[in-house]
Amino acid sequence: MLGSLLIWLSRHRWPARLWTFLIMVACTWPGKELPDAPVTYFDKIVHVGMFAGWTLLWTLLKPRQSTLVAVVGILFGVFIEFYQQMLPFDRSFDWWDIVADAGGVVVGYLLFVLVNKYADLSQQRV
Repeated sequence: MLGSLLIWLSRHRWPARLWTFLIMVACTWPGKELPDAPVTYFDKIVHVGMFAGWTLLWTLLKPRQSTLVAVVGILFGVFIEFYQQMLPFDRSFDWWDIVADAGGVVVGYLLFVLVNKYADLSQQRV
């Protein structure tokens, strides 16, 4: 079942594009309108999760360019921080968000490597 889902994700672009769009929406949303974090540094955990998912989705689509996807993911995280600094409302640049984004890219890349190794998706791609 998990293998079927991963194969499906490797054949359809819209989930990765939607995830990219949702990251932009989440990082553009005014900070004052966001709920209070249930634990300290919860926002960093969210950043790791967002970018792990982003990296896994894009590497499934572009397995031969997985290193490039990882680099683009890190640059995407850096771009978002500079973008937030330019917004006219309660968003700001945070180096620790970049670290969390990059950590998420690493987690997503490692998940891709594990999935590719154990689910053997390379044999099932069209």
